[in-house]
Amino acid sequence: MGTERDEDTGRGRSGWAGHVYIGMSVDGYIARPDGDLAWLESRGAAAAEAGAGDLGYEAFLAGIDAVVLGRVTYEQVLGFGDWPYGERPVVVLGSGGPGPGTAPPVQWAPSVPRAVELLDAVGARHVYVDGGATIRSFLDAGRIDDLVLTRVPVLLREGISPFAGAGTDVPLELVDVRSFPGGLVQEAYRVADPHRAGDRPHR
Repeated sequence: MGTERDEDTGRGRSGWAGHVYIGMSVDGYIARPDGDLAWLESRGAAAAEAGAGDLGYEAFLAGIDAVVLGRVTYEQVLGFGDWPYGERPVVVLGSGGPGPGTAPPVQWAPSVPRAVELLDAVGARHVYVDGGATIRSFLDAGRIDDLVLTRVPVLLREGISPFAGAGTDVPLELVDVRSFPGGLVQEAYRVADPHRAGDRPHR
């Protein structure tokens, strides 16, 4: 995927490293305001047919040993049918419990600190962080180490952003840029200093 994961997990911070792998529009939205993803799915399918493959997703997932999702993302994944995370421990950031029907076993965490505790408890080393609000919360907590952003060639003009909102600057180091059939561009970044990201004022 273009990022070289450090053997010293978390780079100077005890515990695990957090990784983001997400598709978005050129202007940085991961969904329309109502949560619609059809624009992303259709363009991803077209790119796959054009020879883009899985954009490195399976290789990324192979290096992941735990997952944390927002509640909305968790419910969307349940709607896909096949559970994509295998036997990996999954933590859902939110309150409550599984919805109706048979759901894969997950642990629920009402806050980021509780999610961190649960991930520490299962011995996680590389954690896939997914969901717009969840990514923002883990960035604010200094728990994201790198990001892979795959931009599809469309401007949504409005929607759900995993990064927008009040908070601190998060300094990034560009690791890799790749282009794929269908006009997709994948950017890989390392967070320059994850455990001190909150020290920099937002401008």
